Amino acid sequence: MANYEVKGTSRTGKNVKIYIESDSAKSARSEARKKGVIPISVQSTDAKAINEEKNLSAQVSGAFKKVSLDELSEFTRQLSSLVRAHVPIVDCFNALIDQSDSSKMRPMIMAIRQNIKEGKTLGDSFAQFPAVFDRIYVNMVRAGEASGRLDVVLQRLADFGENQVRLRNKVTGAMTYPIIMIIVGVLAMVGIFTFVIPKITQIFREMKTAMPWITMVMIKISDFLRNYWFFLMVGVLLVVILVSRFLATAAGRAFKDRLFLKLPVFGDLVTILCVSRFARTLGTLLQSGVPMITALQVTKNVVNNTYFEKATEEAEENVREGRSLAYSLKNSKIFPPICIHMVNVGEKTGELENMLNNLADNYDQQVDSKLGKLITILEPLMIIGLVGMVALIVVAVLLPIFEMQNMGTD
Repeated sequence: MANYEVKGTSRTGKNVKIYIESDSAKSARSEARKKGVIPISVQSTDAKAINEEKNLSAQVSGAFKKVSLDELSEFTRQLSSLVRAHVPIVDCFNALIDQSDSSKMRPMIMAIRQNIKEGKTLGDSFAQFPAVFDRIYVNMVRAGEASGRLDVVLQRLADFGENQVRLRNKVTGAMTYPIIMIIVGVLAMVGIFTFVIPKITQIFREMKTAMPWITMVMIKISDFLRNYWFFLMVGVLLVVILVSRFLATAAGRAFKDRLFLKLPVFGDLVTILCVSRFARTLGTLLQSGVPMITALQVTKNVVNNTYFEKATEEAEENVREGRSLAYSLKNSKIFPPICIHMVNVGEKTGELENMLNNLADNYDQQVDSKLGKLITILEPLMIIGLVGMVALIVVAVLLPIFEMQNMGTD
């Protein structure tokens, strides 16, 4: 609550000034009218409130872009607990503001509270921050408000966010070791060819003896890295920029998605991730009361693969025409048979939402298995590659020495 100074005119036409304690300037105007004052200007007398309102927009513009998925999940869980306890929505945000010590979240929560005080719905207030609250979040909150099950919807949103974080951490954690191995291996090879090889080959050059072809190749590579490293770096940078721009186009994204789906082992993992994301998102939306057409429209933007997006869009059109979801997924020829079968059973039994969530749980477990197999394959391949490179360098160095020894013996 804040104190407001209301200047206006009374019913007799006299200029008056009154003070009202209210949640917002809008409600202060309403209170003034009830007291017989026609408000002309309303100004908060609370210095803290004035400073907060002046700086709120600037704070939020820099804050909402930095909110992580972990912070959003925690915020949703706390809001869900407060709503479930039947705390009024404005008081919920008062508690969240007091609870938050994050310079990123606090300004946004304050802005949402202000929107609610001004009469906006919670869903509309969240929609003003699309970088934080995506279409899934906003549509589910709106469905929860319309059905009177906001606490349940917020709980599902928190679970959904935590599942996304858990899945992302699994993939990131599994790929960290191979990436580190590749980086270390490349840096080691560059170091050997740039600093070690030149010192060894200088000895061979001074002896002016014929060297094996493998040694000559190694020397040429070393000379190229030492003399043209700048052009090599510029070339690599240009390739990265060109490839990035190509992948940013529709054709480039389609090429990348098709390539990922066709790769051995890795392609199966990508398919599982896309199906899991599809099932989890669609199941959560339907369970929260979002209509099927809207749920499919939102899910299309989450699967993060061109071919699955197209299949979801076609499914939306077929469902709009009265066909079943299972029929649409089967015609796409991209969803696994077990997925189609479970969706078909779910539609016939009226348990589609639960069936989709069970399907997502099943595929999340498969992600662990596939990641384990992928790492099992990658680790020996990388070790063999590094050992092979080192072996070639050793052979290239030792062959001239052996030949010189043989010539000396002769």
